[in-house]
Amino acid sequence: MQIIAIILALALGYSLGLYIVAPGTVQELERLQLERVVRHRGTQVAAADSERGFGDRFVRPLLEEFSQALLRHLPKRQGEILQRRIERAGNPTTPGVLLASRFLLVVIGLLPALFGGVAILMGLALSALGWRLPDFWLARRASARQHQMLQHLPDVLDLLSVSVEAGLGFDAALARVTGRFGEPVAGEFGRLLRELQLGRPRAEALSDLARRMDLADLTAFVSAVVQADELGVGIASVLRAQSEQMRALRRQRAQEAALKVPIKMLFPLIFLVFPAMFIVLLGPAVLSFVQALHH
Repeated sequence: MQIIAIILALALGYSLGLYIVAPGTVQELERLQLERVVRHRGTQVAAADSERGFGDRFVRPLLEEFSQALLRHLPKRQGEILQRRIERAGNPTTPGVLLASRFLLVVIGLLPALFGGVAILMGLALSALGWRLPDFWLARRASARQHQMLQHLPDVLDLLSVSVEAGLGFDAALARVTGRFGEPVAGEFGRLLRELQLGRPRAEALSDLARRMDLADLTAFVSAVVQADELGVGIASVLRAQSEQMRALRRQRAQEAALKVPIKMLFPLIFLVFPAMFIVLLGPAVLSFVQALHH
């Protein structure tokens, strides 16, 4: 006990002497420790910044500034149309970046024209292709996304109707859809669910969904649900009827695609398969006939 008392007395005396003799020592130590931490974090940030490539540190900010300048000079109507097309493709980029990419591709395409002669025509052709290339890329993404939505739409309506008939609300049924399916169903119906949870009217949120996807089948489904909501009709029966109709339409599309297969196979058969078959079958006979003529 005496040893413990002596140790405690020495510690207390040391602390009192530290504050009496050097009252700013503890504050100075704290300040130095804080500066060390800040310096360490600054070093980490600088190291992380140095690890970023040239594109992230220079090209991307320059492209963003250029895209913002283009957007400021773009008519409002054109900007809305471009934004709608980007939303239809799943928001892979922004209108400003798309416009900037278009202008950059045009400039790159014009570079061969600096050599003169025939290269001028080549540069004009490449610049025209560069101007249209972002539009082709965006249209291809939108088409693929619409096709995926069209393929999954009957199953989505089946799940919605079964969930509503089981006693779930429309919002809870949408939550099940977003958890069961992947993109683009999860993204679009997830956005619809978030808008409904934020208090947006159901008719407006559904109409916005139909406008974004621009699909006739989805527009018909939205119109039926909105009309049923306005007339007070049970939504479960509407969902069931819509799911049956969508499944019948998908079956008809599959039959139509199957009927088109022979016509689509006609050109590869004529220009690719038949020539190779004739070479294999008639080639030896032709060689033998030529050799017989020479003898």
